[in-house]
Amino acid sequence: MKWMCFLLSAMTLTGCATAGNPNGYGSGFSCGGKTKCGQMTSCAEAQYYLQQCGLRRLDRDGDGVPCESMCR
Repeated sequence: MKWMCFLLSAMTLTGCATAGNPNGYGSGFSCGGKTKCGQMTSCAEAQYYLQQCGLRRLDRDGDGVPCESMCR
């Protein structure tokens, strides 16, 4: 999980939320309101919703990569 946090931080130039920080303080994202890939504005946001908010529907094939068309 730490390498994913580092990767997301590097991609978005922001801090990375932790499991103890589900509201995304420092990440620019927060849980709630979005439920579909079409609503995400970036791969980093989709990854946040998958990892921090538990929105598993974003990763249909279960490979850990959300919104495949956006996060290639």
